[in-house]
Amino acid sequence: MTSNNIQYCTEQDSSLGPDWRCLYSTNDPIEFDKTHFEQAMLNVIRQPNVNSTVILRADMIVDNEYDMDGKLTKSERSTIPLANDEGILTVNIDDLEPRSVPVELSGIEKKSELVRRIVPRNPFKDCIINQTCLVMNSKNDDSTSLVIYIPHFEDPDLCPFYIPQVAAVAILLHEDKLSVHYIPFKGQEELLLDPKQRVVRTAFRLLQTAYKHSKGVKEGYAKRVTHDVVVDKVLFQDQYIHLKKKYSKFLVDNWAESTDPKKHVFEDIAIAAFLIELWKKIYGKDDTNTKMQFRDLGCGNGILCYILIEEGFKGLGIDARQRKSWSIYPTEVRRCLKEQVIIPSVLLRPHPSMKLHAPHIQHNGRFFPVQLFSPDLIAPATIMYSSADLIQSPQVNTAEFPPDTFIIGNHSDELTCWIPLLGYPFMVIPCCSHNLSGNRTRYAVRDAARAKKQGNSTYQGLVDRVEYLATRVGWKIEKEMLRIPSTRNAAIIGYEKNHPSDPKIDEIYSILMEEGGADGWIANTMNLMKSHPRNH
Repeated sequence: MTSNNIQYCTEQDSSLGPDWRCLYSTNDPIEFDKTHFEQAMLNVIRQPNVNSTVILRADMIVDNEYDMDGKLTKSERSTIPLANDEGILTVNIDDLEPRSVPVELSGIEKKSELVRRIVPRNPFKDCIINQTCLVMNSKNDDSTSLVIYIPHFEDPDLCPFYIPQVAAVAILLHEDKLSVHYIPFKGQEELLLDPKQRVVRTAFRLLQTAYKHSKGVKEGYAKRVTHDVVVDKVLFQDQYIHLKKKYSKFLVDNWAESTDPKKHVFEDIAIAAFLIELWKKIYGKDDTNTKMQFRDLGCGNGILCYILIEEGFKGLGIDARQRKSWSIYPTEVRRCLKEQVIIPSVLLRPHPSMKLHAPHIQHNGRFFPVQLFSPDLIAPATIMYSSADLIQSPQVNTAEFPPDTFIIGNHSDELTCWIPLLGYPFMVIPCCSHNLSGNRTRYAVRDAARAKKQGNSTYQGLVDRVEYLATRVGWKIEKEMLRIPSTRNAAIIGYEKNHPSDPKIDEIYSILMEEGGADGWIANTMNLMKSHPRNH
C-alpha cells in the first residue's frame, strides 16, 4: 500500500465516539475481508515486535473469548514469571484486570479480550508494561471489525518509547476501509493535530502494518522459518536479557579484534543463552554444570567460553590460533582456552578390529606429508608427520574427551562436518562449507522437495549434509533456527542416539572412504596454524 492510498484525517471526527480522534484512513476500498484482518491482528497482538524492533516479545496473561451476546465462553490466565535481574523497569505489571474504553459504533461487542505483558529488548532502559487488547465485532455488520489497545496506566509520563503516547489505540475495519483512531491522554489533545508529531507518525505506520499483514494473510503468506522448536522462547529470552546485562558492556568496551564488536558480542551472548537453556532441558535445571562439560571446537575469540565458564560450566575452548581477545579474560578463563589443532582420533588410531587383535597398538602407523612454503627455503619442502608423533604432540587435540562432554561447533568451518562423527552430544551452527579433508566444497540438498522449499544454496547444502551425517551415525536430530543477528543461524543438535550401545564405528569409516579418506585433513589443519583467522 502506497502513501497515496492513505489520507490524514484533518477533521479528526471518529465513528467510534467523541472520546476518539481519527488519525489516518485508507482512500480506496481494501482488498481483504474481516477474517484476514482479524487473523493478522491477532498475530500482531501476540507478536508485537512486528510493530517495533524495540520489543522482544509479549507474554499472554489473560485470554478471554465472548459470544455476540456478551457471554464469556472461554477464560484463561497464565502465570509467566519475569526475569528477576535487579534494575529491570516495570509499570503496573500486577494490574492484570482487562480494561475497557467507550465505543459508540452501532452494535459493537467484544469477541476476544486479552491482557499481554510487553517485554522490551532492554528492560533496564524501557519499561515492561501490561496492555489490554480487544477484538470487537458488530452485530449489525458482518464486515466490521475493531481492534483496541489500552495500556494499564493513565499517566503519559509512564508511557514507554515503543508504544504511542495515548490512552487507547484503535484500528478499525469498517465500510471497506481501514483507519487508525486514538484516545489522547488528558491535556495532550493538541499533539494529534500536528502530523509531524511522533505519535501521529506512528498512527501512519500502524495503518501500513495492519494493511500489509491482512493482505499477506489473504494471499496465503506463511513464515519460512519456525523459531523456538527446541528451547522455550521465554526461557531463552529471559536468559539472554540476564547475560546481556551482565557481560555485554565489558565485552564491547574491551574488544581487541578488528571486527565489529556488537555483532560478535550479542550473537555469542544469544548462543550462550540458548545453550544454557538447552543444557537445563537435557541434564536438569538444578545441577546441569555437575553433569556435563563442554568443548568449544574452533572457539575463535572465546566469547562463548568466557560466558559459559563465568556462569559456572566446566569446559575448554580449542582453536588453531590464539586470538587477541583471549588476553582480556580472567586467568581462570584463559587457562581454558587452548591453541591446538583438532585431528580426530579416527585418522590416527588403529581400526577397532586391529585393536582387538593387538590391544597394545596405539596408532595406525600412517605418515602424512605436509608441504612447507617459506622465503627462507630454496624450494617448497615436505615434512612428514607420523600418527604416533601427532598423538603425542601437545599442539594436537585428537578429540578424545570424557564421556560427559558436549561439543559446540559455532561457525567452526572445517570442523563442521566432523563434529557429528566424534561420538559426543553436540550442537553445530554451520557457516562455511568444507568436506572432511578440510577443503572448500559445495554439497547439494539431497531431497528435491526440500531443495524447492528451502533453496539449494551452498549454505542449505551444508546444513543438509550435517544433518545427513549425524543421522547416519545414529543421532536423533533436532534443528533450531536461532534468534541471532546472522543469516547463518541453523543449529543442528544431537544429544540422543537411536541405539546408544552402537557406536557406529564402521559407518564412520565408510563415510571417510566415500569422501576419499580425508587424507588432506592433516595438511589443511597444519596450515590453519599459520593463516589469519576468518571473520564471520
